[in-house]
Order: sequence, then C-alpha cells, then structure tokens
Amino acid sequence: MQPWIADWTFDKQDVAKILSFHGLELKNSFKILENESGGLRDYYETFALKISDSDYSRIAQEIRASKNFKGVFADYKNRPSASAIKYDTVEFEMGNVLTREYFSNKKMDNGTFHFFIQLDKKAKQLNYTGSDE
Repeated sequence: MQPWIADWTFDKQDVAKILSFHGLELKNSFKILENESGGLRDYYETFALKISDSDYSRIAQEIRASKNFKGVFADYKNRPSASAIKYDTVEFEMGNVLTREYFSNKKMDNGTFHFFIQLDKKAKQLNYTGSDE
C-alpha cells in the first residue's frame, strides 16, 4: 500500500521535516493544498502549500539574495538548470515563479536527491518536487 498510505497521512510535521532538510522553515501557519508521491521507475514527491505573506516574502528574499541567484529569465529555453555532476544549486526568477533547483549528494529517506522549490508570486504558494532522477 505504500506510498499511498503515506499520501493519506501526510501532515504539517512531514512538511516541516522535508523543508528542514532544505534549510527552510515556515514560521507561520500554512495549509497543505495537495500532496502526492510515487512512481514506477522514477520516484517523485510533490506538494503544494498556501503560505503566509511574511513566509513568502522571507523565502523570496532569501532566493533573490542568494549567491546562486542567476537573475530574471523571460523563457524556459534560456533559463539555468542545476548540474547533477557538480551538485550545484541555481536560483532564478521567471514570470510568476521564483525557483530553487539543486542536486544533493545526500539523499532523503525516500531516495530523492533532485529538488525544485518554487514560489508562486501571485498565489503566495510554495510548490515542492523531490525526485530520484
């Protein structure tokens, strides 16, 4: 029944544990909008959170002030991407989204090591994707 049971029991403590792996902390209340995990060949864990304005502003500022911030990009074909070989991090802004992408040489308990953390600027929503590819 795994990972479906984990999807049904996914809660705010799980979110806090995952985000702490990435050095992120939500200081205010948030709402889990959706979550899903699984896959046949590749494993993905995704969730979306409605976060407070102050948490959004703080995380957005962290991304924009990061040494890994590459700037604002107009289209997908010119946007930066992280390297699996270098285990690097790239952060950038594009349209309605601020993105942090990175590969880690340390895997999470579920085996994921490639991560996207995105902030939706209009919805004040945090979207998370972790994968094992």
